[in-house]
Amino acid sequence: MKILIVGNWLYPMYEKALADSFSQQGFEVLGYSWDKYFNKNILGKAESKYCIIGLMTILFNLSLSNYVKIQTPDYILFWRATQLLPRTIQEIRKTNVKVIASYNEDDFSGPELGAPVPKSHHRLWRLFLDCAPLIDVHFVKRQSNIDHLKSLGAKCSFIIRGWFVPQLHRPVEIDKDEENKFQTDVVFVGHYEPDGREHSIRALVNAGINMKIWGGKYWTRQVLGNIYDQLYPIQPALGYDYAKALCGAKICLCFLSKMNRDTYTTRCFEIPACGRLLLAERTDDLLSMFKEDEEACFFSSDKELVEKVKWLLANPDIRERIAAAGLRRVWIDGHDVFSRSKTFLSLITNWIPQSEV
Repeated sequence: MKILIVGNWLYPMYEKALADSFSQQGFEVLGYSWDKYFNKNILGKAESKYCIIGLMTILFNLSLSNYVKIQTPDYILFWRATQLLPRTIQEIRKTNVKVIASYNEDDFSGPELGAPVPKSHHRLWRLFLDCAPLIDVHFVKRQSNIDHLKSLGAKCSFIIRGWFVPQLHRPVEIDKDEENKFQTDVVFVGHYEPDGREHSIRALVNAGINMKIWGGKYWTRQVLGNIYDQLYPIQPALGYDYAKALCGAKICLCFLSKMNRDTYTTRCFEIPACGRLLLAERTDDLLSMFKEDEEACFFSSDKELVEKVKWLLANPDIRERIAAAGLRRVWIDGHDVFSRSKTFLSLITNWIPQSEV
């Protein structure tokens, strides 16, 4: 059986990790990347950001249709398909494709529900939502997305959580020549978002906590103010440096995106998988996955965050015990990519058109 994954194919923990897991289960996996259309030139970047049907979007859709006709996959999985046109799905229907599926970890419902998103996000999902009723099976990460898809006439939707990739997210030793680079008491690895996370970090630094931030260009002096120099340099943790950035810390912070209305995030699995202690914003979702102060720790205010960090730093035995229990939990509950891939394949290959029910 042949399955085609259509997406950006930029990061090894996403399309590639899932493709490798599909292959391990006996599927022939094809990969189609739209990277050259939307990431390599100004025109494509603009079309992608503002959901414009321009030259790059048309070329991508024509190329994809031809590729499907030549390769004749049995199943297609689209990954965050914001530039897919409805007529392309209709063309694909004329081939022997059995099921067209979509996976979307981001919150396409947020703009309509008042999430604090950039103005461009109000256009970003326009084409995806037009395509939604034409797609056989949707995979999302929140119930509100399922409700939204149903209101649009989508046939079938399931919640599938994110995952960790064992080859990338695992306990690693920090070499002595890299200790200064990675070792710290507290670390946050992730992007900046204007949701108050900078205030939480400032509270820790002002309390005398030794910490590092790994992230992108938006962690600026303007954002961090007078603590910027203490945290500089701030740079992305790419490739194997990601696990090193986590494993070099005693405590790993996890903030939840308010733009995405997250109640958990993939990092909630990656941190325990690296054998480190997860300290995340408290949500009912996370409390259902981890036993508090036994498998992970949580906070609901900056005051509680500082108190929890001080307690954990003062009690290394408790800290290591919680980290070890969190590592066991993510494996026992099947939060690894191979376990997730089995769920994907089961739901895709067993999907029955409503007309046949």
